[in-house]
Amino acid sequence: MQWVCLNGSFFQVKQPLLQASNRGFKYGDGLFETARFYQGRLLLAHYHFERLFSGLQLLHIIPQFTSTQLLDLIAQLCEKNNCSAFARVRVAVYREEDNIGSFVIEATALELQKLHWNEEGWCLNVYPFARKSCDVFANLKSANYLPYVMAGQYAKEQGVDESLILNMYNHICDGSKTNVFYMNGTDVYTPALSEGCVAGVMRRAVIDFLKSSGYAVHQKSITEAELLQAEQVFVTNAIEGLRWVRQLGDKTYEYGVLKKLHSELNAVLFEL
Repeated sequence: MQWVCLNGSFFQVKQPLLQASNRGFKYGDGLFETARFYQGRLLLAHYHFERLFSGLQLLHIIPQFTSTQLLDLIAQLCEKNNCSAFARVRVAVYREEDNIGSFVIEATALELQKLHWNEEGWCLNVYPFARKSCDVFANLKSANYLPYVMAGQYAKEQGVDESLILNMYNHICDGSKTNVFYMNGTDVYTPALSEGCVAGVMRRAVIDFLKSSGYAVHQKSITEAELLQAEQVFVTNAIEGLRWVRQLGDKTYEYGVLKKLHSELNAVLFEL
């Protein structure tokens, strides 16, 4: 039997909980976080909660909970769902009357394979049917996620692992579920937050890790042409970690130092 947590109480997954008037359902009026729970702890918890609470402040949603309370409920839910060893956790917060924030927590088991290096690499394409704005809300992990949903559908239809999204200037923004990086030598490049990408938690952690490892990290506008000229390309998110890109369109890449970086990153971030 699987459970979810709604505002601190636990309910069976199939039990109807939300009303038709729910603003998250009607308008995408809310935020969410997706994180890994590994061996009894939420990985990168500080980064996740900093992003969540700063986003709620920007949207004028008033949380009736603390990060400590959420951590305790996440641990309880993972135990109830028998996935404390390794789980995908999703915390969604949506607006109620008087701007009060209600929340739902989900937890599902992950396979340890998610931690492993993928020798095959990912294949990417570019989603042609949407352009991401670069406004004050662009960096949020918003419940209003339609461009990313459709880019993810496009990736499945085209038989690739991920589709990249362009911004209003036709620059690379991010992917349907990832942030994107490329490397030339010891220089690493990623779209700046001003380019409209989601402020990924793993993106932030990887930037910190690369800087501490002696790499020069440049956050800037990036064109598709630049990405096609890169030596190595990789994408990141909180569930997959770092995944190297083998192909974008007709361009193929080698993984170079990325396998080593993947191992070192796991060791530093997840104490594996």
